Amino acid sequence: MTIDYKIDENDFLTHQLFVASKSDRIKKKRLRNKVILPLIYVAFGLLFLFEDKHSMSTIFFIIGVLWFFIYPLWERRHYTKHYQGFIKENYKDRLGRTATLEFSNDYILAKDNGSESKVLTTEVEEIFEIPTTIFVRLKGGQSFILPKDKISNIDNVTTRLKELADYLKIKYERDDNWKWK
Repeated sequence: MTIDYKIDENDFLTHQLFVASKSDRIKKKRLRNKVILPLIYVAFGLLFLFEDKHSMSTIFFIIGVLWFFIYPLWERRHYTKHYQGFIKENYKDRLGRTATLEFSNDYILAKDNGSESKVLTTEVEEIFEIPTTIFVRLKGGQSFILPKDKISNIDNVTTRLKELADYLKIKYERDDNWKWK
């Protein structure tokens, strides 16, 4: 099966955010940043409460609660802006190019504006499908990004990738509810 499509900045951004959302290290860091600082503020609030400094304790309680609810919104935007800058700096030459992928049971042939690479399917680690994109993840950490809205026969592609996953005995994971949060 052969497919042609163009990839843009949003496709790379979706990939980066998806990888970040699946990273155990980033999940722990985000949870720690969301929970530990509010706990510190609440602890100081309790300390001031025991010292009968009610106005100071109230301020620290409010800051702790606000941090818990507002920080995740800021952090989400921060990651998005960080990855947008990263993409503009590192992928600017790949944006808007027409890519051609050919899937067989033995290899994936990728062609992109004068370059060509052949990857053995034994290097495919797993395949993820989210509402907007399909990621064919390789063992080296790289991925083929397949934006669903830019591929005309996406149902055939999905069927072919599921067959390939079965053939390779790898995981084909579908998450219809994924979004960056």
